[in-house]
Amino acid sequence: MTPALLPSLRGLDWDDLPAVASASALAFHDLTRDNWALLADLLTTLPDSPALAAMCERFDFLDKLVLHQDDDYRLRVHRFRPGYFDRPHDHRWSFASMILTGAYRHVQYGTNEGFDTIDPAALRPRQIRTERAGDQYVLHHTAVHSVTADAGTISLVLRGPAVKDAFRIIDAPSGGSFTARGTQSETDAQRDAKRMSPDVIATTVHDILTARPTQPKETR
Repeated sequence: MTPALLPSLRGLDWDDLPAVASASALAFHDLTRDNWALLADLLTTLPDSPALAAMCERFDFLDKLVLHQDDDYRLRVHRFRPGYFDRPHDHRWSFASMILTGAYRHVQYGTNEGFDTIDPAALRPRQIRTERAGDQYVLHHTAVHSVTADAGTISLVLRGPAVKDAFRIIDAPSGGSFTARGTQSETDAQRDAKRMSPDVIATTVHDILTARPTQPKETR
């Protein structure tokens, strides 16, 4: 990657959400214009970057490809497989997202103030919306949300630097909550268990590129 990649994100204050919204909109445009030309190039060259490939992860219902990482931001592609949903949670970092294909139900619960001690039964949605292809949004790391995705949904995620070591997840069915930490707190075995193999990366890249919209035919 060159330092010029997605220049709108350089030196960005990720606590300034209006600035993040403007900068990420430019970045998403750069990535997806001309039938995803830049994004397709980053996906195609991913297997040739051992450092980025080592950061790609597969979970039960979600694939995460890391296409760029530096001190200013990280760029990921998420592919949601059948059955994906997550529990209300905050994040270690602020981020911007754009839906490329598919859709998901996005529930926002407010901020994480008192999140460590809240009764899961008392957690109430503050906004419920459907994010569809082309939609973009920005979320501060203090925001609490959850997502239920249609199978095959693909999204871009631009995340800023981590500002805390852990995030909180509410598990309403059990009536409890727990803290999750970043990869720096995981054992080698835990990281290896979710790390994508080269074959899985190649297959996932192929599937994502196959899902990109067909270019409209030019008319004369």
